[in-house]
Amino acid sequence: MPYKLREHTADIRLEITGESLAGLFSESMKAANAVTCPDFSSDVVERRVTVSSPDILSLLVDFLNELVFLGQVHHEAYDELRTVAVTETHFEGVVKGRKIIGMEEEIKAVTLHEASVRQTEKGTWLANLVLDI
Repeated sequence: MPYKLREHTADIRLEITGESLAGLFSESMKAANAVTCPDFSSDVVERRVTVSSPDILSLLVDFLNELVFLGQVHHEAYDELRTVAVTETHFEGVVKGRKIIGMEEEIKAVTLHEASVRQTEKGTWLANLVLDI
């Protein structure tokens, strides 16, 4: 056989809880920062983020991938979120953060593989996400 399939461990799995849907988005952003461990500069930045997707799982994944994209393009990391509007198919808000000098780990993408989002019986939100690093 001219090829072999090999195991590769380049994923990080996260379990995130939020008291509200907006809280879930905020905690997910903070969890991603905990993975990357950005080395912040003193330059403060603010960016508006608007994402629409067909369902809540896709919305959360798309939101985080938008932050990954913005961070890579502008050399920034975001540690504060002000939600303007959030439904199960639309997110609009403002992220605040700072320029970065570097980071310990780089997220390539947030994937749908083994991902889930659900509201618990207590009304809180629970997400399981996989980061491709």
